[in-house]
Amino acid sequence: MVRFRLSIVYAVAPRTDFDVVVRGELSKVLGLAVELGYEGVEYNISDPFEADVRGLRKALDDFGLEASALSTGLSYLRYGYSLSSPDPGNRGKALEFFRRYVDVSVELGCGKVVVGLARGRCGVPGEAPCEEALKHLRSSLELLDDYAGERGATIVFEPLNRYETKLVNKVGEAKELIKGLMNVKLLLDTFHTTLEERSPYDAILEAGGLIGHVHVADTNRLAPGLGMLDWEKVLYRLVRVGYEGFLSVEALAKPSYEDMLREAARTLKPLISF
Repeated sequence: MVRFRLSIVYAVAPRTDFDVVVRGELSKVLGLAVELGYEGVEYNISDPFEADVRGLRKALDDFGLEASALSTGLSYLRYGYSLSSPDPGNRGKALEFFRRYVDVSVELGCGKVVVGLARGRCGVPGEAPCEEALKHLRSSLELLDDYAGERGATIVFEPLNRYETKLVNKVGEAKELIKGLMNVKLLLDTFHTTLEERSPYDAILEAGGLIGHVHVADTNRLAPGLGMLDWEKVLYRLVRVGYEGFLSVEALAKPSYEDMLREAARTLKPLISF
């Protein structure tokens, strides 16, 4: 039987701003998540070297939750390290961070690391032209593919919308980028596909068996149920391609993170309870 489970995205980053993560006292947030029927937590960690990994794992155990994945975008917002940077030193620091992210993901029990914002940007001042950036990004992913494979982990690469980066926006571009990599899959984000794909539903079919993780938000990036996506159709397409795993809610925490998590659960729980 196909099984989807809900996850929250929680920011472990007191000094960075990002409006599609949950912030608050960890025990309070996780208590609410359990009450609403969530089963996982995707920690978004800005610095994997300073994170209290033992404490984060204990929090999961205390509330009976699992780590769904490890997000990394806050590291880019905080430090500017990117896997496609024209500066070898910057790329080196990004790779150093990502190797540690892989280790932390294994310690947390998920073995899954997201490459989103930390892939970098291209074609803007201070960044490489897009063709060059793409080569740097591919080279970095090849190195991470090997490292993840050695540790039994997976890298999940997320196509992002054009307003956040020009570097790999569509599912087809992402598939080409990761071709031949054994331990790199795709992260399908329902919000980004509504902006970049002809059909967000067909994008799921195009990604197919390469989907390794899923982020969910509605067409306006609010909680599922507050926009125009047909969530029954989204889930049916995920069933068709054989995806089983977490649906990680990465939506604007409006009017509050509590309301956002409640709305997402109210919309999705009836559809995944079969």
